Amino acid sequence: MNTSNTKNPQKGLTLIELMIALVLGLLLVAGTIQVFVGNKQTARVTEAHSRIQENARFALEILTRDIRAAGYSGCRTVDKINIQTVANAPVPASMSGATTITGSNDQAGTLVPTPSFSASLGAVVTGTDLITVQRGTGCGANLVGNIGSSNANIQVYAPNTCSISANDVLMIADCEDAHIFRATNVSSSSGQETVAHASNLNQANHFCTSYSSLPQTGACDTGETKLYGYDSELFRYSSLTYYIRSNTSGNPSLYVYDETQSVSGQNPLELVEGIENLQIEYGADDNDDDTVDRYANAKTINDATDWDKVVSARISILAQTLETNLTTGAQKVTFNGTELTGTDGRIRRVFTSTIAIRNRVQ
Repeated sequence: MNTSNTKNPQKGLTLIELMIALVLGLLLVAGTIQVFVGNKQTARVTEAHSRIQENARFALEILTRDIRAAGYSGCRTVDKINIQTVANAPVPASMSGATTITGSNDQAGTLVPTPSFSASLGAVVTGTDLITVQRGTGCGANLVGNIGSSNANIQVYAPNTCSISANDVLMIADCEDAHIFRATNVSSSSGQETVAHASNLNQANHFCTSYSSLPQTGACDTGETKLYGYDSELFRYSSLTYYIRSNTSGNPSLYVYDETQSVSGQNPLELVEGIENLQIEYGADDNDDDTVDRYANAKTINDATDWDKVVSARISILAQTLETNLTTGAQKVTFNGTELTGTDGRIRRVFTSTIAIRNRVQ
């Protein structure tokens, strides 16, 4: 049979078939890329939500811990005991019902009342509040025995959790009196720790129920010599100011300033990054029934000289993500009674907590 005219089977692809295959392949690749990008963005948003929640939780935990224990001095409230401060500066001049919790409210870039340590804080972010809390912290430092003289070293049981070192500000207290002083030397022996309070770091190296003037190097010339007994306790003393400031990267952060220490690379100290705003209202008990009668900002409380009436604090935090391009449009949040619109692609969330001051609420 003649097969010269029989057509051979077609081999290879035509140009049209190749173009169709390329288009289909591109569609598959584009789909895969879109799924990948979408998943990546979802992961970024999820991680950002987790980070912002964790940062806010940490910030509220720090503030809650100190506010709740404001004014702690042992077995009685500070307005019912006689407290003397003999530590050298920097240290607050007094600890009383009017000073254990105070604050400032930002008024168009000006803190009201203006804190005396404002230069040490650095540039406080405009429109944010600050709060200062004084308190003692128990650390298991009970006295070994009675103190024989007003300038004697203090001996406490060891081990304890105080971790005391020279220059630390401490408070010794019983249910009647308290003294705030600086440790000048700390030594340990079997079962006990000895804390000295010499005059090189203190305005007086002896404990008196009152002083005619400070600094003072002689014996008590006003009031009586205070001899603390074995039922007394040694506390770590702190006076801390919390506020919002921009860090070296330009991001707003929660900072803390230690009023008992000089300004250094670690004071003020950045605590939590991404805290954009801090607003505080104080609950005042006007009729001494351990119940909040009104909430007011620091300016109102200060004008009424009501700091000793504050029994709680309502903390509001505006937290933001550090990353941008997390939102597809402008995000609106209501904070401190005002609607804010974010256009930088950051996620923002508001966190609020009300904290009772244990030493003022029975």
